[in-house]
Amino acid sequence: MNNEIGKILVVDDIVENCDILKIRMEKVGYDVDTETDSNQAIDRLRASEYDLVLLDINMPGTSGITLLEQIRGDEAFDSVAVIMITAIDDVQVALDCMRKGACGYLTKPFNIDQIRQQINNCFKRVTEKQVSGAAGA
Repeated sequence: MNNEIGKILVVDDIVENCDILKIRMEKVGYDVDTETDSNQAIDRLRASEYDLVLLDINMPGTSGITLLEQIRGDEAFDSVAVIMITAIDDVQVALDCMRKGACGYLTKPFNIDQIRQQINNCFKRVTEKQVSGAAGA
């Protein structure tokens, strides 16, 4: 397992995308679960401790952006980092996601090095937030 991130949840309505991400990320040492339904993703987040969510934006039913808002709106998930993954290459959508609490935004197709870099950046931010929160306590 990777030392920085314990457990990752990939949420994408396309099973093949989940499978590809899971295989690629497990090869480099991450512990990965997948979910194809955004509503079930919240249940899975509540049932297990995750450090990071890779979240597709365009999904039927509850969109990835709505799910991001639910995650950021629940203090139980304060330490969970979220990286948005999408085929939408739009700066405004990316900025909106960042304003809503995503710590990263990747456009498809992407490679494992891009994912690892985003994960490392997000983990640094979460760690810094936890350290500064503990210092203020």
